[in-house]
Amino acid sequence: MNIYQTILYKVEDMLIKLFTKKGKYADVKAGIEQKRAEKEQARLLKQQEKERLKREREEQERREIEAIIANLLEHNGQNYSPYEYNEIKRNKVFFRSLIQRVFEPNEKALAFIYCEYDKSSKKEIFGYLIPTNKRIIFVNKRFSVIQRFRYQTVRNVNWFKDGLLERGLKIQYGKRRLEFDEIFDQDQLIRVGNIILNKSRNI
Repeated sequence: MNIYQTILYKVEDMLIKLFTKKGKYADVKAGIEQKRAEKEQARLLKQQEKERLKREREEQERREIEAIIANLLEHNGQNYSPYEYNEIKRNKVFFRSLIQRVFEPNEKALAFIYCEYDKSSKKEIFGYLIPTNKRIIFVNKRFSVIQRFRYQTVRNVNWFKDGLLERGLKIQYGKRRLEFDEIFDQDQLIRVGNIILNKSRNI
């Protein structure tokens, strides 16, 4: 019971005592106490049901996310990062579609990060940079832009500071330089960068 309910009951008790006839107060008070107890019990049951439904929804969502992770990431998603879990949670439809629309058979993501791809000085595109077990993919959320890159052509990978809180990733891709910036999670940036670098050196 919250403090406002307690105050309300105290005020009610004072009014009952004031306006109830002599000798009737105990009976009236007992009846009111019973109604209050029934009301509180109903409130508790309703709250418990609400919490149960919330737990069920959370468990169902967790299972959905883990199913996407298992289909999306290598090794059935055993080594996913908190960043990857949260991105999938926020964008379940996108990641389901990514598997169906972009990935080749037996292709699995090794990691991914949301960023801005500076395709040219006049064209910047937001989307996901995804190193997979076969190649590197950049895709926007509407699937209107899909860029594919070969590990064999990657010469080097560097990350850099891009403003106060942002980071960026530079990939020397043959004679071209691919630049991905507006990245806010440094740990995930390093994870993605290292995966691309290691895959390019071990192809």
